[in-house]
Amino acid sequence: MGIQVKRNTGVMGGATKVSLSVGGEKVKKLSNNEEYRIDANQGPVKIKANQMYFGSAEIEVEDQSVVEIKINQTALLLFVLSMVFLLVGVMVSPLVIGIGVVGTLVTMIYATKLV
Repeated sequence: MGIQVKRNTGVMGGATKVSLSVGGEKVKKLSNNEEYRIDANQGPVKIKANQMYFGSAEIEVEDQSVVEIKINQTALLLFVLSMVFLLVGVMVSPLVIGIGVVGTLVTMIYATKLV
């Protein structure tokens, strides 16, 4: 039957396409609200989604499953706050710029699931 993957990232996640990897190989770039069907004849399949440097953990999915790709709200909030610190820091102080840079690095690490 197959595995149905649907992207539902909304307005904030709709700026770029999401790369869908199956078994470590990129198979499709999904736009917002786009669906893709994966054949799973050999049993469970490992899938992963990436958007720019934001990514998901690799998950194992059984046949006849429905997977929905959503935006990571926490990573998005951290990213926006870091950008605000960077922009305000240009006008205020180098210390605030440093906080923004550290925040951006933390966001990148968190978003790629390295923690």
